[in-house]
Parts: sequence; C-alpha cells; structure tokens
Amino acid sequence: MSPFRHQSLKFQIISVLVIILVIPILVMLYDILYASKSDRIVLESKQERLGTIVDSLALHLGKKANGNSEERLALLVDEFNRTAAPLAETHPGVRVGLYIPDNEKIYIQGFLHQFRDLTPAEQQLREERIYNEVYQGIQAAIASEAPISRIGHTWDDQFLEYLVPVKYGDELVAVVWAEQTLHPIFAKGQHFRLLTRYATLGVFCISALGLLLVVTNLTNHIRQIKHGLVQLENDIYYRLPEAPGEIGQITRAINKMGQGLAEKEQLEEQLRRSDCMAALGRLVTGISHELRNPLGIINATVQVMEEELKHVPDANDYLQRIKQQIERQNRVVNELLDFGRPSKEAVEEVDLNGLLRRVLAFSEPLLRQRQITVETLFEDRLPPVMGHSEKLKQVFLNLVLNAVQAMPDDAGLRVRTRVTPDWVIAEVEDDGPGIQETDLPHIFEPFYTTKDGGSGLGLAISFQIIGMHGGRLKAGNVPSGGAIMTVHLPRRKGGEPKDGDGIRGSESADH
Repeated sequence: MSPFRHQSLKFQIISVLVIILVIPILVMLYDILYASKSDRIVLESKQERLGTIVDSLALHLGKKANGNSEERLALLVDEFNRTAAPLAETHPGVRVGLYIPDNEKIYIQGFLHQFRDLTPAEQQLREERIYNEVYQGIQAAIASEAPISRIGHTWDDQFLEYLVPVKYGDELVAVVWAEQTLHPIFAKGQHFRLLTRYATLGVFCISALGLLLVVTNLTNHIRQIKHGLVQLENDIYYRLPEAPGEIGQITRAINKMGQGLAEKEQLEEQLRRSDCMAALGRLVTGISHELRNPLGIINATVQVMEEELKHVPDANDYLQRIKQQIERQNRVVNELLDFGRPSKEAVEEVDLNGLLRRVLAFSEPLLRQRQITVETLFEDRLPPVMGHSEKLKQVFLNLVLNAVQAMPDDAGLRVRTRVTPDWVIAEVEDDGPGIQETDLPHIFEPFYTTKDGGSGLGLAISFQIIGMHGGRLKAGNVPSGGAIMTVHLPRRKGGEPKDGDGIRGSESADH
C-alpha cells in the first residue's frame, strides 16, 4: 500500500475507480451473457426430459386412482411399479418416485448412480435418505397443487427434481416425481460463479476501502496544508511537514515560499539595521568632532575652577555635578564609538562555561547586595567557540546586569549552556516582569530603552557583537513571566570539548 500511496493523486484515483467499476462489470457480463445462459439451457433440456416422463406417468396414475383408500393405495403402488420400472430402465440416470400422503411412504424405481445390488437394509436406508432429500419438494407440490421443479443438494452432488401432484377428481392422492443428477461441470460452474461473486464483492469492498483511504489521505493532507497556512500566517518560520505526491509538491512550494518570505524579512531587517548603523556611523563622527573637544575643554575648565574656587562655599558641590554630567556624556560617546568601530582584538578559542563563571564572579557583589539567587546549568564538555573574549564578556555582563535591574530583590537568575550540532547556546533567564510584547521587536535598536537614565545602546552593542561572531541574540519571555535572552554562537568545526568544561547539573548559590 505504501508504494501506491506515493504515486500521483491522479493515478491513485483512476486506479481505484478502474478496479471498482471494470472488474465487477466484466464479472456480471460473464455471468449474464455466458454462464447463466448456458446453465439455463442445460436445466431446460433436463426439465423437458423429466417433464415428459412425469407428466405421462401422473396422467396414467390419475386415471387408475379409483376405489376406496386401501384399494386405491394398492392400485397406485402396483401401477407405479409396473409403469415406472421400464421408464427407469429406458432412461439411465433417472430416478422415479411416488409419494402416497395417506401412508406417508415413498416408492422408488431407478437409480441416479447404480454400482451394485442393495441389501434390504441398504434399500431401507436409501429410501429414508431420498425421502429426506425430496421432502421439501413434495410439500411444495402438495401446497401448490401444481407441477414444480427444483434443484436438490446432497453433500457431494446436485440433482434436478420435477414433481407433479396426482389428482383423482379434486382430491390429491399422490405426488409423482422424477430426478436426474446434474453434470459435474454444472455443479463446478455454480461453485465457480458463487466464488466469483464473493470475490467480486471482496474486490468491490477492498476497492471501496482503497478509495476511502485515498480520499481520507487527501483530506488529511488538505487539512494539514490549511493548518500550516494558518500557522505560517502567525509564524513566518513555521514549515509544513513533508508529504508524498502532488501534495508534497504543494507543501514544498509553500515551505519554499515561506522560506523566501522569511529571508526577505531578514534581509529587510538587516537592511534597516544597516541603514541605522550607517546613520549612527555618521552620527558618531559628528558627535566625536562636536562633543569630544568641547567636553575636554569643559573638563579642563572645571579642574581649574576646582583649584581656584576651593575657598568658595558650596562651589565644589556644583563642580562635582558638572563633572558627573561630563563623565556621563563621555560614556555615551565611548559607547557610540564602540558600537561603530571594528574590533581589533585577536580571535581565539573561548571557553564559554569559564567565561560565564568569570562574569558571575565579577557580578557577585551586586548579586549579593540584591540577594539574587543564581542557578547554573552548564553543559558538560561544552565545545569551545571562536571569538573575542572581552567582547563576549561585555555581552554577557550586560545581559546579567539587565536581568538584575529588571528583578526585585530576593529573585532568581538562571544561566544555562547547551550544545546542538551547529550551535553553542547560552541562556540568561530572570524572574522579572518580562518584556512587553510591544517592546520585543525594538529592544535591539540603538537608543531604544525602557529604563530611566538608560542610553539604549547596551543591547544594541551586544546584538552587534554577537552578529560580528556569526551568531544570533534573541529575546523572549518564559511562561512564568520572566524574560530570557538566548545567545547562539557557531560551533567551531572540528572542535572537541575540553575535560572539565563544567558539571552537568544544577548549582545554586545565594550571592
């Protein structure tokens, strides 16, 4: 059935329809035009022969059935034996019988198959067997009071019976019949036709089941395509499952279309980010010229004023505020320069588990102050990644600090690593309120921030660094309500994990 299912839909439907329609039609045509017609001819010729014998015998016995019941009984039996015996001898293979309702006995002349003389006991058993075989026909002839013909059956034979009621006036006094075996070919032909009808019915049922399976298979695939299109409308990265035949071609075309739309969306996103970076590069250049020098002059002026106005009350307080703002603006300028400036650090193998431990150790004072519980689940024998250690450390430090700032005190932070055939993955999950759905598409854009006093460059710089490493940085929410940041870094081809890269298990600590 499996190779048939992988054929084209047109081939499946046409094949099933041909099997359902052509084979039963051919069988019925054979049965109607040949087999039934030939059987009818055989039966009619035998029935005509038996009818000639029985009709003449019944007519003769009806004329002799006079007198009282005992005399009539003896007269019918004697006349039957005298008349039927020569008929049976002149028609080999024909058996003639007489049934007397008054004594419910039968009298038989002739044999269907005669191989030897019978003993009295065998003759009695034979009469009982014949009576049982012809009983239904006798009762039908008595009830209808008209000649009837029927096909009788034994366990190994078939025979044709022709029965005629014998009347004396209006009274039915006997039933006379003759029977002859049918040719073995006739019986075999009937058996063959019976088997053929059963086989035809079986083929029809199997074909109907096959058609039902084809239709069910088709409707299931159509339902999958419909469901897949709905999913694709909501998620451009969803792909329909593979299917055989034309349905498979349709699903592959839909998947290809979805992939094309996803690639187009990614290209549009990259183009938009490239435009932002180009604009940001121009902005960085302008800020570098317009702010760096004035900020340097202001900073130098403040230093001179600190020296000259030491004796002025409250002057130092104002000067410190000015210096804080100058430092803040310098940080913004440095972040902008880091965002647009290509890195000159050497690429090296980075142990991601070890780097994350160093980041957590560096953040320990802040975690301890906020009473944040850290849970780590590091993949054992994690393969190294190729990258800039300090840049990656900057990314994960930024992710940890963002998570801590988003959480209340006494919350939990989870840091995990795992590996796939193509990626080394790190996740930072917090117990904060999560990220608003309206903010998710924009959190990696430069200057987009939801924090008071934030520059909106931390996640943008992290996104830029991970992209520079050929990886992906994704943001999302977990069912519990917190946010999760997932970093995908390319797995180094041919790289083998190092022993002692981490313990596969849960490590919890209160910092």
